[in-house]
Amino acid sequence: MKQQEAQHYICPLGLSAGKTENCRGGECAAWRWAEPKFGSVQSRRGYCGMAGEPKFPLNPENEKP
Repeated sequence: MKQQEAQHYICPLGLSAGKTENCRGGECAAWRWAEPKFGSVQSRRGYCGMAGEPKFPLNPENEKP
């Protein structure tokens, strides 16, 4: 997912500390980039490393709408 999309999800690290914080995306040490460094950071996709690796491809051409 893109960083802007991630901000709508609750961070699992915050939950373990008893807080409800939204995901910080690339500002978090647990964020993992799933695509190479082509283009701007806003267009790249990644995932939360605390939630495990994604099971589905992150390539937009392969994603279902």
